[in-house]
Amino acid sequence: MKQYQIAVIGSAGSEEYPYDKPLAAMFEAAEKIGQLLAVNKLIVVCGGKGGVMEAVSRGAKSAGGITVAEIAGLSRWAANDYIDVEIVTGDLAFRGPSQLIAMSDAVIALGGGSGTLQEICVAYRLQKPIILLRGFGGWVDKLSPVSFLDERRLVKFYQATTPENAVQKALSMLK
Repeated sequence: MKQYQIAVIGSAGSEEYPYDKPLAAMFEAAEKIGQLLAVNKLIVVCGGKGGVMEAVSRGAKSAGGITVAEIAGLSRWAANDYIDVEIVTGDLAFRGPSQLIAMSDAVIALGGGSGTLQEICVAYRLQKPIILLRGFGGWVDKLSPVSFLDERRLVKFYQATTPENAVQKALSMLK
């Protein structure tokens, strides 16, 4: 049976950012999102690295869910330990977000640096539902005051303040 796929995007882990202190609350929220998506029989799609990606995958696996990651490079086995399926891009230099976003039915974002912003822009252009889980800084909080990315008003940003609220908004958009 086919299942909806939800991209969860956000701040990478210490492999990319030299965090002075862990962003525990953000990673706990991402893990809860993963659990809730799995309980609702939704597949988690992410970039497969650390940080939000590892936390959401860990949460999904703890609830019996399926996880998929888009991985830059030429070979498998590069993703975090909670990924079931690696989709290898074949690009050595940089993973572009188009494939990750295109294979998703909706996007939940929290925190995030320039890679997350790039993924949000692709989701906007592809008119995917975008849920911004506020309160963890990064590009998500910078974008939260606006409803649309530009004057074309292609897709509205939906605001969420809890993992439960974010997943509920995603579920409501899939029906």
